[in-house]
Amino acid sequence: MNKIVITGAAGFIGYHLVKKIIKKKYKFILIDNFSRGKKDKFFNEIIKNKRIKFLNQNLTRPFEIKDNNIKYIFHLAARIGVKNVIEKPSDTINDNLTMLINTVNAVKKNNKKVKIIFFSTSEIYSPLISNKTAKFPLKENVNFIINNKIQARDSYYISKLVGEKIVELSGFDFINLRPHNVYGPRMGFSHVIPELINKFKGKEKRVKIHSPTHKRAFCYVDDAINQMVKLAFNKKANNFAFNIGNNEEEIKIFNLANKIKTLLKSKKKIIRGNNTPGSPIRRVPDMGKTKKFIKNFKFTNLDQGLENYINWFLKK
Repeated sequence: MNKIVITGAAGFIGYHLVKKIIKKKYKFILIDNFSRGKKDKFFNEIIKNKRIKFLNQNLTRPFEIKDNNIKYIFHLAARIGVKNVIEKPSDTINDNLTMLINTVNAVKKNNKKVKIIFFSTSEIYSPLISNKTAKFPLKENVNFIINNKIQARDSYYISKLVGEKIVELSGFDFINLRPHNVYGPRMGFSHVIPELINKFKGKEKRVKIHSPTHKRAFCYVDDAINQMVKLAFNKKANNFAFNIGNNEEEIKIFNLANKIKTLLKSKKKIIRGNNTPGSPIRRVPDMGKTKKFIKNFKFTNLDQGLENYINWFLKK
């Protein structure tokens, strides 16, 4: 039976991806070392499936998968999280590139026909936004730039931008996916939505909102996974980059906080804080290219998605 490799399988997107594609007639090799992903009850349950082989592997070290039936590699493993990236920028860029190179090399010897699905990031558009040369909504076919003045947070998007080029030059079929503000059950806590929930559930009487006027377009995880899977298994989508997201409900962070406050029935006062360094003033994807390859394209509206996530968050 043909096989699929998924790195970073215990992470937020990785877990939901496995849940979705486990229905397909493949065997799976899931890789994670839990430096970021979680070995919780949800992940433990899914790896009981007999078609899944799990490898606890540090991808920064060279390794080999001695199997000639690998047809797809979904590469999600990466150092992520704004705080983590800022504290260790050198490790971020070095590890992210090393993990990608080692993963490609791990299957290259025994597999000549592999498709790589590389999980990039919407952050690669950030310099265009900060330099006010970006046109919204953001299209995939722009010429990217790297600012002359580098800050610690840049290490993440640079690692993903270079990663896209490594995949494009690998000689394998590929697609580069650029997720935009995906949220939902089992996401980490270093994201704006769970951070806001924790603030409203905390002991402080006031909730400070950073980057309050910055705009985002959030995408519920089920919608994002549907887009990713349909593109990954569509041969016509080979060798292109695609935005993953929801461009229909752009919202200011301040207004997002008010939505969450209402859903939690909180009476706390919201105050405006400073902008987070390196945070783009706006992020909304152009979804035209993605929609061309996907039929019956639907979005979960933000109110419903937030309610779903908050209900999960409070019960976990």
